[in-house]
Amino acid sequence: MSYEKKLSVILTIFVMLTISMVSINPSSVSGQNIVIQEEKPSISTVGSAEKEIPSDESRISLAVENTNANANTARKNNADKMNTMIDVLKQAGLTDDNITTSNFQITPNYDYENSNYDRIVSYTALNKIELKTSANANISQFIDLAVNNGANRVENIDFVISKETLDKNSLELLKEAFRDAKQKAQLLAIEGNFTIAGVKKIDISSGVGYSPPSYFYDNYAGDAAAEKTPSPSTQIIPQKNKITVTLPVIFYIGENDNNNR
Repeated sequence: MSYEKKLSVILTIFVMLTISMVSINPSSVSGQNIVIQEEKPSISTVGSAEKEIPSDESRISLAVENTNANANTARKNNADKMNTMIDVLKQAGLTDDNITTSNFQITPNYDYENSNYDRIVSYTALNKIELKTSANANISQFIDLAVNNGANRVENIDFVISKETLDKNSLELLKEAFRDAKQKAQLLAIEGNFTIAGVKKIDISSGVGYSPPSYFYDNYAGDAAAEKTPSPSTQIIPQKNKITVTLPVIFYIGENDNNNR
């Protein structure tokens, strides 16, 4: 038998074996039947909970800004004022843990008045610090001391909730949100004549909604403050923060036993 005939016979046998294997019932090979499970019916609700919580931390943004023809002079003037201000704040009870630098920059100012955009006429130096204190601290005192000792910008004040307080209250609100979602599902079960048969999925990706209130100051009177004339203390009254939790939950549902009677 020639080589070509032998190859043809081998290929024919291989094809016949392949066809035979395909025609075999899979259940006879594995001994098991393939079971396709139907999706159980379900219902989706969204639970929510909210709570007002007093702020327990404050963050005050202060800045010293000045302009000079010489960049190094502008920097030095800011550094002198900033050092004086920080010393006074520390004497009032703050520490290095309460004071952090949030920004520092020196920006060139060009001769825009004469449309000479390549000529630098001066430099503006900006130093920013942030004060982190308890919300119960004398914030008004810190602001007045800062302004009277070099700060010419008070940009904003944030009253926030510490991570520890936020985490503790979020867990309680999460429980309330789940109970709210379950109560809604049970109400619909009564109206729709079905039963709640368990939880299919809880989506905790929505997280916690929390927006701290802020106080903004426009063009704080730095020049007037430099005169250090006696004046009433700056009144700062913290507001409460509202924390909200939304929780989507999917429940399995079943037939009401009363329907089968």
